[in-house]
Amino acid sequence: MAHPQVQIPEGPHGKARYESAKRHAAAAKAAGKTSAEIHEVFKKVMEFNPKTDLDQLSNEGAHGRYKSAVIHAQHALANGKSSAEAHELFKKIKAGENPGGKHTAK
Repeated sequence: MAHPQVQIPEGPHGKARYESAKRHAAAAKAAGKTSAEIHEVFKKVMEFNPKTDLDQLSNEGAHGRYKSAVIHAQHALANGKSSAEAHELFKKIKAGENPGGKHTAK
């Protein structure tokens, strides 16, 4: 079966989402999912919108770290931090270097 062509999104967020979709699809394949299930996982990750879909994620493991990182980055931006500062906070929380918490976004 030929894979449908996917337009790789422009910009750092789109490229990161594409790479994440590939990782999720690889994990689904390793878990023995069917081709249709793997494609659905890829599509779901590609269509994920962190501004509206965070509640769909688990609070556990990698999904929980990602969710926390997004929330803290959004709060940092809302509190006047620069985009660069918010991205740095996001990366640290996602990597487990900063556990997050109420005061990290201030």
